Amino acid sequence: MDEVRRAALTMNCAQAVMRFYACLDAADFAGVAAGMAPEGIWHRQGKALQGPAGVAAALAERPAGRATAHLVQNLVVDLHDEDTASAQYMSLVYRNDGHEGTAPPFPLGRPLSIARYTDRMRRGADGVWLTVERRAQRIFGG
Repeated sequence: MDEVRRAALTMNCAQAVMRFYACLDAADFAGVAAGMAPEGIWHRQGKALQGPAGVAAALAERPAGRATAHLVQNLVVDLHDEDTASAQYMSLVYRNDGHEGTAPPFPLGRPLSIARYTDRMRRGADGVWLTVERRAQRIFGG
């Protein structure tokens, strides 16, 4: 694979990771679920969410009025071949609850957590990168 093709695939994979968190923070839970492979597993809060349906069901349980901001940093994508990759990054999370029906800006409190993520990704037949497995290790926070 040539350098331009490698760069395009790597950028598209990185965009898939960033899109996942952009959708999560926008409460676009259908968009979050669409980023998961059918066989994908998201290890989240002690549970293994299976595929788009499992992710959608878990996110539907989020409290109304929850606002989040996931600041993704140090994103490194390792392309294994044209259809598989891994991504490593850190996420700094802010969360504010209880603002149903109100608009930002919300009060800025302390960060909720900083976590290190490792994702396994695969490119679907349509060229879209999907999460096969997402794992996090909390570095800071309760």
